[in-house]
Amino acid sequence: YCRRFSALDEVVLGVPFMGRLGNASARVPAMVMNVLPLRVTARDARLAEAVQATARDLLRARRHGRYRGEQLRRDLGLVGSQHRLHGPMINVQPFYRTLPLAGVLVRLDVLGTGPVDDITFGFRGDGTHHLDLEIEANPALYDPAQVEAHAARLLHFIDTALDVHDRGLRMDDIALATPAEAQRYLFEVNATARPLPDVSLVALLLDGMRANPDAIALEFDGQRLTHAQLEQRSRALALQLQAMGVGRESRVGVALPRSLDLLVGLVAILRAGAAYLPVDLAHPDQRLARILASAQPSCILADDTAAARFAGYRVLAPSQWSAGDARELSDSVQPQDAAYVIYTSGSTGEPKGVLVEHRAIVNRLQWMRSHYRIDADARILQKTPATFDVSVWEFFLPLLCGATLVIAPPDLHRDPVALADLIRRARISIVHFVPSMLDAFLAVPAARGLRLRQVFTSGEALEPVLRDRFHATVDAELHNLYGPTEAAVDVSWWPAGRDDRSRPVPIGYPVWNTRLYVLDARMRALPPGVPGDLYLGGVQLARGYLGRDDLTAERFLADPHVAGERIYRSGDVARWRADGAVDYLGRSDHQVKLRGLRIELGEIDAALRLQPGVERAETLLREDRPGERRLVAYVSGVALDPVALRAGLAARVPDYMVPAALVVVAHWPVTANGKLDRAALPVPTLGPVTGRAPATDSERELAALFAQALGLDAAPAADADFFSLGGDSLSAVHLLLAIQQHWQRDPGLGAVFAHPTVAALASVLDAPEHGTDHGLSPMIQLARGEPGRAPLFVVHPAGGIAWNYRDLARALQPARDVHGLQSPALDAALPLPDSIDALAADYVARVVALHPNGPVHLLGWSVGGIIAQAMAVRLQALGRSVGELVLLDAYPSECWRAEPEPDPIAALRALLAIAGHDPDAHPELDSRARIMAFLRRGDSALGNLPEPVLDGVVRAVTGTNRLIRAHHHAPYRGVLSHVRAGRDHATHPYLQASLWAPHAATVEAIELPFVHAELTGRDAVAQIAPWVSARLQRSDPIHTPMPAQEQPI
Repeated sequence: YCRRFSALDEVVLGVPFMGRLGNASARVPAMVMNVLPLRVTARDARLAEAVQATARDLLRARRHGRYRGEQLRRDLGLVGSQHRLHGPMINVQPFYRTLPLAGVLVRLDVLGTGPVDDITFGFRGDGTHHLDLEIEANPALYDPAQVEAHAARLLHFIDTALDVHDRGLRMDDIALATPAEAQRYLFEVNATARPLPDVSLVALLLDGMRANPDAIALEFDGQRLTHAQLEQRSRALALQLQAMGVGRESRVGVALPRSLDLLVGLVAILRAGAAYLPVDLAHPDQRLARILASAQPSCILADDTAAARFAGYRVLAPSQWSAGDARELSDSVQPQDAAYVIYTSGSTGEPKGVLVEHRAIVNRLQWMRSHYRIDADARILQKTPATFDVSVWEFFLPLLCGATLVIAPPDLHRDPVALADLIRRARISIVHFVPSMLDAFLAVPAARGLRLRQVFTSGEALEPVLRDRFHATVDAELHNLYGPTEAAVDVSWWPAGRDDRSRPVPIGYPVWNTRLYVLDARMRALPPGVPGDLYLGGVQLARGYLGRDDLTAERFLADPHVAGERIYRSGDVARWRADGAVDYLGRSDHQVKLRGLRIELGEIDAALRLQPGVERAETLLREDRPGERRLVAYVSGVALDPVALRAGLAARVPDYMVPAALVVVAHWPVTANGKLDRAALPVPTLGPVTGRAPATDSERELAALFAQALGLDAAPAADADFFSLGGDSLSAVHLLLAIQQHWQRDPGLGAVFAHPTVAALASVLDAPEHGTDHGLSPMIQLARGEPGRAPLFVVHPAGGIAWNYRDLARALQPARDVHGLQSPALDAALPLPDSIDALAADYVARVVALHPNGPVHLLGWSVGGIIAQAMAVRLQALGRSVGELVLLDAYPSECWRAEPEPDPIAALRALLAIAGHDPDAHPELDSRARIMAFLRRGDSALGNLPEPVLDGVVRAVTGTNRLIRAHHHAPYRGVLSHVRAGRDHATHPYLQASLWAPHAATVEAIELPFVHAELTGRDAVAQIAPWVSARLQRSDPIHTPMPAQEQPI
């Protein structure tokens, strides 16, 4: 009973034994007893056999009766700790009866047995004439109702066990819950039936748009659409889609950023009768290809700039959408039709598409509309990526209610400061957060005092401390929701209000027409307090996994308790509370959620096993310090390099699935039954203390803040790099807030990115307050490497800033020093040289001063490539050896002589490319304010550049472009390696590597499937870095020749 109630494979119970062993103890008039631990394991045996086995265990324990519990604790090193030797106690006292005294009425009263650590089940009597059950419990752990429930349940368990014994059945045939408990937790708490009109989402959308046609339906970046305009534009596009063959059960891909066009497209797809399929352009090409091959969309709505990524599919860009169509569009969409398909992580390495029907999502939206009384006055923020199912209610609930949907700019959901500003400016009343993002949001001062109507959380467990911090910071209702993509977003709700003291915060009660089951392995109901598998049933279940009947049959099962219905095996572990709410306890499989994103650890393992040399891979979500959750991958094999593995993995999975640490293990720990012992895998060393110890007070204090922000066990070295230690944009925000609080000054997020080591950032903080270093010096160090290897110097693009090479610099293997050359035009006090040759001479002087002897490597992207070629010529003229000259999508100066000189706004748009955005994809960014607001909304530190620096960027772009148009290349007597952006230059097909032939002795060229602006981004770096690394090694003192066939694929 105790083992089954704990839901563990084994428990350790305490069994009191008589301690009168020997003559001395036999004569002592006192309580002489000992409590020995008894291990009880799960036994798949007949009841009689299990009882006999337990009796033998008790007999063996009795032989160790002299080994007292106090000695056992001492020998196990537990003296002074709070760790107990056992859980519940089972006290069997067959001798416990009244003394027979002739002529005397005797009554036995037990006044007290002392303190109880957990719970004690006492059996008094000989079992023949009578047997009393007595339960004593720690009142801090159990309330009277729970103790009474144990009494009733245990008696029923024993009664059922006797029946099982008589029928020769097995231990597992004993049900734990009483019939009354099974009735309550299968049916009574799931009495959620609510009649609703059987209509499609399209019918509800049309009703909403027609109810108040002149009201504002959508707002985005100063633009607005009324409900009538949305109806007209979506109708025109729906008719256009239907003319292309789109209809019922078709799927239409959506690869648009957050915008008015995105909402028009989604509504139009539904009205055309199809299901929409959101795809994320931030995902690697390989993953996108697998999703599209599985979903087989009829067409894809995407910008012109993204069309090349969908080769083989019809792409309909917003510029091609029908502007108006007066024809009527009949609504023939049925409730059982597919509404959307969202792909989630798959354990085999293949993403799986969840297909949800209209009837399911209609139930979810109608419940939320009614339950939370959402009406036309609401202003709902849409900030969740469309590939995350929370976005579904953000998109469509406001349109049903006649409310206003405020669409956040792309990437704003990652910036808590900008988010707080938008919530305040746009008068948002309803917003959703993943708990981890809510944590970051509450940490920024701008969140304090915000007033909203309702805030919803889902996607991760909401911790009680975060709930309480929310109410201390924000004036709003807080509601905790739960549900997988396979059940139309959310299936349960809990009011996490200011007075809520629940620990843990429950996921709550089922929504309309929904059933929640907590079942054991035999699909039987479990009583409150007992962990079990969480199953979901009701109208909101998805149809299944697109094209995966096998997986659908595995996860969507026949309901054993309601005939003709289905249930979904969620893979979550949960337990009932006595009030009918559900507590979420974790996962039963290898699926996890990190920052609200569902991740199949098996997909990461499968991608790792595809990497050269990897024989085995296991990924865990570790929380080695409270609140610091990170993915950690363990691998074994031959000649494994964690940095190279990370680069290869980044080409196959989204960035949120790339582990923070990769640990190479020689031996895999196993449990007693031979299974992998995940708990015994080593804690990853995220930033060992190697290198110079922090020397100054600022370095020591900053190292402690690094450790705090990253969850490190020890402060890192002075030369430790924040991002190499596992930092990301969210942890950088936390670090910056800690710096602001400690030093009472704001160096800016840009300083963290530009100076990521302890020593470098400490120097920024030690600088005079009037001169904060923004990382714009003439030369910046981007990576440190092994001594003896020739350094690489990377040359800034048109904007004059070299920050964009950071990922490439850190991905090179073996590691080497990488320095970024930045334009003197960034500083108004420094004049720009009057020619490219003069500029190259200035840069070469910097290089020679830093590295006076030996070969050097040069690399330049875009304009930086032109300057790099001129530098190579200059170095050869000085008699210096140039190792490798690598140009990333750069073309000779004669290609640009006829180009007009950029105006200040066009010049400033160069920052977009440095930040990894394609400037041509954002024509709306036509002013300095809009460009900087766009950069601030994303993760780019460029968004924090001060006005004087922005003036310097304009000077760098306009001045450098003027010099390039006047430049004439001298020949370089060496090999020029060129990388062409294969998905770009549609309007300039003549831009080929061969244009460099007159200016170099030899040109070696490759082409990669990226656009120009992506070549220093993470996905491109994953392919470029190994290729560049192999070439750079040719000039090292010892190098391995590169195989002829080695090139990025």
